[in-house]
Amino acid sequence: MVLIATGCASDDRPFLLPPDAVQAQAPSTTTTSETTTTTAPVPVVPLALITPTGVVTPILEMTSRSYVVQTPCQAEATLVYGTPMGQVDIVLDPGHGGDVETGAVGPNGLAEKDLNLGLAKAAARELQSRGVSVALTRTTDYRLPIITRAQIADVLEPEALISIHHNAPRASPSSQPGTEVFYQSASTESARLGGLLQEEIVDALSSFVDVDWVAASDAGVVSVLKPDGNESYGMIRRPGVPAVLAEFGYLANPSEAELFATDEYIDAAAVALADAVERFLDPTQTGIAANLDPRTFTPTGGTGGVAGCVDPRLE
Repeated sequence: MVLIATGCASDDRPFLLPPDAVQAQAPSTTTTSETTTTTAPVPVVPLALITPTGVVTPILEMTSRSYVVQTPCQAEATLVYGTPMGQVDIVLDPGHGGDVETGAVGPNGLAEKDLNLGLAKAAARELQSRGVSVALTRTTDYRLPIITRAQIADVLEPEALISIHHNAPRASPSSQPGTEVFYQSASTESARLGGLLQEEIVDALSSFVDVDWVAASDAGVVSVLKPDGNESYGMIRRPGVPAVLAEFGYLANPSEAELFATDEYIDAAAVALADAVERFLDPTQTGIAANLDPRTFTPTGGTGGVAGCVDPRLE
């Protein structure tokens, strides 16, 4: 498998792929006492294009001179330049983004969209250092509808999608972190990934002292369904691949918001996510059991759709 590089020297620049990273796997040579065999490179099928500005776009059509891609706001665009991307092991989805989709805002002014992106980038670097190929659905601060996030995940054919979030509703005081991981109710692999993430994240955050945690009474690995039995959240319902949505903690809680603004938190949370993914890629690994009693919730007033969406600059 080709390792898709996702790191960059500075967090101020979008993640870009090296031009030769997706062309082909390097030839492999096997030598025995009698013969030397060289295996030809294996071409990588381009599935998405990283635009010159770093935006991830699913490829709809390729010609000898250009790529037709799906823009974040569900339009079609033709690009001559860009870096093609092949299949990856994991897709990370930094929740929210853009002027409208800020997500929660902590008492300290920390916006969830920025926190989610910073953590996703740190986790991607950590995973890459372990040989796990990664793509982000969103690379900078722009609006990205849920339908496009799911489309990026499906076209890249990962083992799983992890949507990264930090919670806002008020919750009750707790002796431990109120981490929640929402999973696809009909997917055993989604539930398994959720259990591993819950276990690793709670263990990592519990190492921080003097934090006044808050939590929901049923915090854990939870499915959230509408009254009709369908999945409540688009990032769980839409992807065809195993998907989870992880609420690492409560940004609305002043004590946690103070922690989330530190490099120490980003480093610990990124390592926890990478540890969970590495364990997930081993099919024998399991974590905390999922709660089989689902929540019932119907989202209202969301801004994750295409209406009013303005595409970022692609080149």
